[in-house]
Amino acid sequence: MNTGKILPIDLYHTVSTANLTLERALKIVHVEIGQDHEWLPLEPGTLAVVCRAGKFECKVLEKEISIVGGQVLLASAEEVSGVSRFSETGFEGIVIYAGSELLINRQRLMSRTITPDELEESALYIRLIQSQIERMSDVRVKVVESLLRALVFFLQQGGHLVDDRDREVPPFFHDFALLISRYHHNPVYFFAEKLGLTSAELNNKCKLHSGISAAEWISQYVLLEAKDLLIKTRLRPFRIAVMLNFSNYDTFARWFRRHTGELPGNWR
Repeated sequence: MNTGKILPIDLYHTVSTANLTLERALKIVHVEIGQDHEWLPLEPGTLAVVCRAGKFECKVLEKEISIVGGQVLLASAEEVSGVSRFSETGFEGIVIYAGSELLINRQRLMSRTITPDELEESALYIRLIQSQIERMSDVRVKVVESLLRALVFFLQQGGHLVDDRDREVPPFFHDFALLISRYHHNPVYFFAEKLGLTSAELNNKCKLHSGISAAEWISQYVLLEAKDLLIKTRLRPFRIAVMLNFSNYDTFARWFRRHTGELPGNWR
């Protein structure tokens, strides 16, 4: 079993480039019926397509793929080619490309039907993302990254793996990661209750599929968040401690030093 596919670092989608340019790493295209958009070869990253009407047709690793109105498609962008002209397929919807600087994991080919309510919810995520792109702030990259991560998890829910070359990641790992991204540093029982499990069951699942305990899972994930905020923003360490749900800065500093050998302020 290749446990490396489901460790927290793979599901976290951490920003990996300090001088990230959102305008280059993220493209969101709203397509109206009859419109065509120049389709450039995509670099490594994640492609998400929300189809409202018509069809979206392409090839993924030379395999013909098609979704229709009311469906979504997620794929590894660099594997996509031969996208049919939108004016010919009547495609209407949203196409999102996020470079690997924003979402570092390799997105597996997935599709599913999306309800009208889910369409509206995904549109809300996208509006929030675009509102952050339009403003300048020290934390906007982090906010956009978090919103993108949430959007991708949302679109993945209940999805069908079109390409089943690899073992499917147990769905609860995605749910676990999404909960940690929302509630950050909390004890194992807190997340176990939200997942409908006992602490022992959550711990056993983590050890079985990834080789580490649930507590280690939480620590690895939150540590990635802490490092990201320290490196990519000018937020004070005590503020980061609050954001990551530590009771105070001293507790955060001891925890951070135990895992890295350094104090948060020295990490920068």
